[in-house]
Formats: sequence, structure tokens, C-alpha cells
Amino acid sequence: MASGKQDTRQKMINMMYLVFIAMLALNISKEVLATLGLINDGIDISTKALETDNQLKHAVFQNNINNDYYKVAAAYTPKIQSLADEYFNYVDDIKSYLIDSDKNNFKMERTDLRTGQTDTIVDYQTMDKSQYLDEYFFIGDKNTAKGDEYIDRFRDFPNDIRVVLDSLVLADLAKDPSTEEKPEGEYADFDFSGFDEVASRFSYSEEILNRDGKYQPFLEYQFSGFPLIASLSKFTKLQHDIRYAENRALEMILATIASHEGGLNKYQTLLESSKSSYYTNDLVDASVVMGKKDSNFKPDRAELFIDERPLVQGRDYEISAGGVQLMKRFPSPGSYALTGKLFFERNKEELSVEVNQQISVIDKPNDAVISADQMKVVYQGLPNPLSISIPGIPNDKLRVSARNGSIRRKGSKYEAIPDGDKSGQFMKIFVSGEINGQQIQAPPQDFRIKPLPPAYGSIDLGDLGKFAKGDVSKSFLPAGIIGAKFPEDFDYQLDIKINGFEVTVGNFGTVEVRGDRIMFNRVAESYIKSSRPGDKVFISDIDAEVRAGNQVLKDIRVLDFVVSLK
Repeated sequence: MASGKQDTRQKMINMMYLVFIAMLALNISKEVLATLGLINDGIDISTKALETDNQLKHAVFQNNINNDYYKVAAAYTPKIQSLADEYFNYVDDIKSYLIDSDKNNFKMERTDLRTGQTDTIVDYQTMDKSQYLDEYFFIGDKNTAKGDEYIDRFRDFPNDIRVVLDSLVLADLAKDPSTEEKPEGEYADFDFSGFDEVASRFSYSEEILNRDGKYQPFLEYQFSGFPLIASLSKFTKLQHDIRYAENRALEMILATIASHEGGLNKYQTLLESSKSSYYTNDLVDASVVMGKKDSNFKPDRAELFIDERPLVQGRDYEISAGGVQLMKRFPSPGSYALTGKLFFERNKEELSVEVNQQISVIDKPNDAVISADQMKVVYQGLPNPLSISIPGIPNDKLRVSARNGSIRRKGSKYEAIPDGDKSGQFMKIFVSGEINGQQIQAPPQDFRIKPLPPAYGSIDLGDLGKFAKGDVSKSFLPAGIIGAKFPEDFDYQLDIKINGFEVTVGNFGTVEVRGDRIMFNRVAESYIKSSRPGDKVFISDIDAEVRAGNQVLKDIRVLDFVVSLK
């Protein structure tokens, strides 16, 4: 077909063939353009959800600006919001410029052939040119002033956020200085090491290696010659990353504050006293306190009753740091019900915590002395050791039972095993005994049933150590053993067995691994081998269990962790 003289018919056939090939390429191109448009819309929807969540988080800080827990952070979160808004709007202005470059703003009318109704949609299939963004960012083989500005903003944004976070850390340390007894101060300090993963989304290099093995300038590699819809989608993705960085910074701050404050739903009123029982006409100096006490936590007001008779503040009790101090005398023995509410202002709203305690006043010993190793707390599914006695009554004359669990004797002590489905409720323990032929029934006592605390995940590389963060050689990582342990202040010695987990390597997909080593999944191991230094390895959704005696506790929560490859 390329040699010899062609007649008119052959030329026509050749022309039709070329037209057919061009139309086929055009159809494929339109499908690709439309797909990029759908991706752009999907990212935009996700970004709006992040914006809504960010607004709610900012409102928490502003509503609690006078709360000691939030006061320091509330002075810095508006700076994070301002940085994110300013950069987001800058990118939005570029997108608007590109959209406005078309006389119809790349919109078209669409008619439903079934109903005849007409609406307006974005015609992504026409966004195939690169001219407008090329002229905006480039002049010849150099960047325009707007192009240089884009690079500066992209490179500086994560550093600007980190400057605010570092300033917050210093301000918090100034408010809560360390002492010899508490090197970290009264509270755990803010830790923003997890922001490194967020900052990696704004990774910048002056030159980037392209698919042809050549190095291109950053801006040229990202945008030069690309269809308009491709660049628009990249800008939309950048806006999502901006809101994500804002969200993660706020979430890290709130998580630390939550560990300080705990949250009202995690508190329980307890009766704290210097002795286990009181005699007639003794001054009852017990305190109604929260389950977690500190000098910042103080009720704003209280409504308290003894056997439904109101107590008077200043005469019967005082509100003090950490709780309510009782100042009440009882003229006759008996069990007295202390009820009512403690009130706290949070988010400009008054919240309350119920008070429901028993005070026992006796002429002779008739109250059980129960001490739990975990301070009025028993852990779900575990045999919790208890010491139970009634003064003057031999241990073998005691009878002990429980509601929402069971009690078993172990030598001279007891073990409390809460029911497995009663987390967050109370295990009520009943104790009675016999002395001088008389039956003594002690008032029941409540023990809060708590789930096991979350364990900390890590990977054990033998002589190299255990890693829950930091840099790990990728040649050793697949053979490492995924493990977990409970916090140091958790007094039970329990071995955690890892049955499986999920691993995400860099930009590769998430892989499920059964067992406790990455090497048990060939795909995951291949991802490690194909990774580059600096890639992150996320270990998440760790499936773990604990054996306690004859019981196996499933669904043990293990915190996710991430390491970097080197």
C-alpha cells in the first residue's frame, strides 16, 4: 500500500481507515476523560466530609476555650485552621481559573430521553487540552512566577503546620513543667510524631525520575502537557490532602486531651474514705470522688441526698478539687444511701454524673472489708483476685456470692470472674457471715467491670530489638514476629497470641496475613522486596487472643503501628 501509484478507490480506503483509527482513539480518550471526572467528583465529596468533621473539631476547642484541658490548644488550633483555609482557597482559585477558561465553564445541558427533563452537568469529556495550565505555570522551559509560587506553597505547607504544633508543645510544657517525681509533668505531653505520615503527602523534590529514566523538574513532571481534567483532579486531590492534614493535627491534639480528661462517660463516682466503716457519732469524712482525679477536675455544683434528704453545701459537704468532701455526722447505726448528681459544664452545656453510694455506720463490726487489686475495678473475662473478710468472723464462716459474675475461693482469698457481656456495668458482691450464732449481712459492694485495655503492637526482630515505630531494614522485616503487650501499669501478666493482621506497604494495596509474620504471605513479602527506602509499612487490624487459665479471650484490641523501611 506504500509502493506504486494508488488509484482513487485505494486512496479513499486509506482515508477511511485513518478516520476510523482517529475516531477509535477519540472514543477511548473520552472514556478516560469521563473516568477522571468521576474520580475528581469522588475526591471532592470525600473532602467535604473532612471539612465537616474539621468544623466540628474546631467548635469543640472554641466551646471549651475556658476549660483548663483545652485552653492551651485552643490558642493554636485557629492558626492551623487559617493555614489550611488559606492554602485550600489558593488551590481553589487555580481550579476556578481553569474552569473559567472555557466560555461555557465546561458545562452542557443534558436531556433525559425517557422523561424529557433537562439538567446541566460538567462535560469532562471536553477537558482534553493542556494549554491553559501550561500558560499559567510555564513560559518556554522555565516556570512563571505563579509556577514558582505553587512550588513554594506546596513545599512550605506541612512545615508551617509543624511550626504551630511545635509551638503548642512548648506552650504545654510551660503550663505543665516537669518535676523530679514526674519528668513528663502531671500529664502525658503532646506527641506529634505521627504527623510525619501526613507530611509525606506533600513530598517535594526539585527533580523527579520519569518513566523514561530521565529527570524532570517537579512542576513539569506534575502538570506539563497533561489534559485539563487530569490536572484538575490533581488539584482536587491536593485540597483533600490539605483538609486531611488539618484533620489529623486536630485529632492528635484531641486524643492527647482525651487522655488527660478522660471524658465524662468514662468516669464513675466512688466513695473514698480513710477507714472501711464508721461508728455512731463518728465524723464521716468520706469523699465522693471521680474515678480519675486531678486538680483540674472539679464539679461546678452538686445536688446530694442522704436517704432522700437534701444535704446543704457548706454544712454537710464542700466542693473541692477532684471531688466533694462530706462533713456529716450520723446519730444512729445503719446503711445510708448517698445519692444525687455532680454537674459539669462542657461545650457550653451542663452535663451530670449520677451519685449512688452506700455509707455504713455501725455500733459493732458488721461490714465486709473488700479490697480489689485494681481499686474497685474487675476486668472482663479474668479471674480478679479479691481479699474478703468481716472483722471478727473466721474466713471459713463467710459466704460470698455475686451478681453479673461469679466468685470462687482460692486458698484464703477469692477470685471474681465477671460475666463476659457486662463490660461497663457493675459486678455486685454480697458477703455474709456468722458470729456468736448471729447472721451478719454486709451491704453489697459494686465493682466496675472494665474491658481489657488496648495492647501495644510491635515487631520483634530478635537481636535487633522490637519496633513499634522508626526505621527497619526491609531485608529483616518479613521474618519479624508481630507481637503485642499490655501497658506497663496493667498488673496482670498475660501472653497475647497473634492470629493475623493486615499489612500495607507504601502505595501497594493492603494484604491480609494469617499468622504472626509478614513472610507467611508471599504477596506481602514481595511488596516489601519491591519497596524503596522511606516507604511506610502499616500493621493494622491485628487479630489477637489471650489465654487466662482455662479461658480464651478473643477480640483483644491491639493498636496499629507503622515503621519506615531503610
